[in-house]
Formats: sequence, structure tokens, C-alpha cells
Amino acid sequence: MTKKLLQMLAALTVFTLFAASCGNNDDSSSDPAPTAAEESTPADDSSSDPAPPAEEKSTPAEEDGDGLRVALILPGSANDKGFNQLAFEALPILESRFGAETAYTEMMPVNEFVKAFEDFASEGYDIVIGQGFEFGEIAEEVAPEFPDTIFLVTNHPDLSGPNMQGLQPASQDAAFLAGIVAGMTTENKKIGGIAGFAFPIIVAQMEAFAAGAKSIDPEIEATLTYIGTFDDVEAGKETARAMISSGVDVVYHIADAAGLGVIQAAREEGVLAVGWGGDQTEVAPDTLVTSQIVDQTLLVVEAVQAVYDGSFDGQQRFFSLTSPVLGIAPVRAVDNAAEIEAKVAEVEAGILDGSVEVPLILEPQ
Repeated sequence: MTKKLLQMLAALTVFTLFAASCGNNDDSSSDPAPTAAEESTPADDSSSDPAPPAEEKSTPAEEDGDGLRVALILPGSANDKGFNQLAFEALPILESRFGAETAYTEMMPVNEFVKAFEDFASEGYDIVIGQGFEFGEIAEEVAPEFPDTIFLVTNHPDLSGPNMQGLQPASQDAAFLAGIVAGMTTENKKIGGIAGFAFPIIVAQMEAFAAGAKSIDPEIEATLTYIGTFDDVEAGKETARAMISSGVDVVYHIADAAGLGVIQAAREEGVLAVGWGGDQTEVAPDTLVTSQIVDQTLLVVEAVQAVYDGSFDGQQRFFSLTSPVLGIAPVRAVDNAAEIEAKVAEVEAGILDGSVEVPLILEPQ
């Protein structure tokens, strides 16, 4: 434990005693059991299929005597070119910036979440990060047992405590912008959205995507589907194909590795796709019109920075469109890209000044 971290936790404890300060976990995930893997960064695979699953690896940095120990728990593949991979890519940055020793697990089954948190905390890791909304309840259960460890949970809207914190980007705002792109590129007035699970933060983005498109043309039809997996590439592909066969000509995903199947189906069928997480253009350069940016790399680095510099306060943290965590990738693959980007900029300004209101819908409609 670093000296800075000890001082900060002590201060927070005193504050809690005197001030009395202040996500459902969906067990329906069917992640495969973890298997041993190489101690390396996932290969840069430009194909649509993720690499075979792996489990626990350590990537220790050279000790500088004051480095943090940071562990990351991924529910999916560390090379899904999306949600999990972006968090994984924060680890080498933490090593170089803070001299951190890092470790991670991937493809972690839901029934092992608690054990993963407890194991890393018992091993003396200063920070344990759960990548995804579903880790919120786990943090609330485990954090009181390990007061010297800070637990961070990404994509969670309501998690605060002396040694835990939720990190929530206003993803629905970026999703609304992605919907603007879809609304300006669909020719059939039919768009589709495919997501892994109906977690509230995911539902909010799916509904905002549809609302953004309909703000361009109220006659646009939006088909939104939750496929019950983040890992099954074929499930994503077949669901997208079914949508496309019904006339959908722009398809959007929030489905991690399964989302690669969505993009692949759009490419094979000659329709447009909207990616999610990072800029996924490399997956389908000719048919991926844009990607909704939710930069989990930067999200993780900024959260760890706050712990390292002593500004961590245990309060829920939000990231808006003013943060580089959120945004839209450049518009490509269409002739009117400049017109679309100008409209996106106009709407983004409206969201920030309050003249455009993005609906916050947390349950499927």
C-alpha cells in the first residue's frame, strides 16, 4: 500500500465517522469457465472473431518503491475490441505512469465475481476494478471486509463509500449522437440495435440511440433486441442478419465480442453499422459509418489517477460529453459525412447547453 493511499484512506475514515456520509447483478450471463493463458497483451486481431478465452495474468511493472498494485476483473474477453479490451489497455498506462504492478482476469464467470474481488484484496492489491455494472453489488458486499483496498466499478450509476466508487459516463448522450448518424444514413427508415443484456445503463443507450434517429425523422422505425450474451459472435451475427432481412439498413450494437458479429453481418449484407466503445472502423472500414466512443481506457486511468494523487473521495463519479471519455468517431463510408458531422456537432452543443434533452429510459419499451 502506498503512503499516499494510506493517508487518503485514513482521512476518509475520519470524515465518515464525523460526517456520517453517505445495479442489479444479472446472473443470467453464460460466460465460459476461465482457462489458463499466456502472460501477454492480446494479439492485434483484425478479424471479427475474438481470440480464445483466457483467465488470470500478471503484468508487473518495475517496482519504484511507491507503485500501486492494481487488479482488473473482466467479465468478457480482453481482446473483444470493445468494452473489455479498452479497460485492459489501461493497464500498461498505469504501469508506465504510476509504476503500478497490475494483474487481470478475463472471461470471469458471474459465480466467481465475489471470489475474484476477495482474492485480489487478500493478496494486497490497493485497487480492484470490476469492469461493468454487474460488479456493483459485489463491491458493496466485499468492500467493508477490506478497508485498505479501494474498489472501483465502471458503468455503475450509484456506488459510493469510504473505499468504493462507481464510474458512470453519460453514455446515453453519446448514444443519442450515434442515433443522429443512423437517422441521417438510413434509406429504408429502419434501424436496429443489438445489445448483450438489458442492464439499465445499456437500455438507456439503446433507447437514446433510437430517440436520436427519430429526432431526425419521426417515421424511422427502431428495432431493439437484447440477445443474452456479450460473448457469442454467432448470436450477434445471426440476430443482425434477421434484422437486415426485415429491411434494417443501419445496425448498432452494445454487445462486446458479440457485437463483432453484428458488424460482420452488416459488412456481409452490405448495410451500415455503428460500433461501440472505441473506434471500430478497422473491423469493417467500408461499412462501419461511425462508433459511439465510451473510452474505458481513459475512464480507468483517470479513476486510478485520483487514488494515486489523493483526490479520491469515495463519491460516485460522472463523466459528461465535455469529457474525452465520451464522443463519436469520425463519420465514414457515406458521401454526406461532412453534413452529418456538422449536425452531430450542433446536437452535441444543444445537449451541453440544455436545449436538447436526451431521454433517460432505463427499462426496455
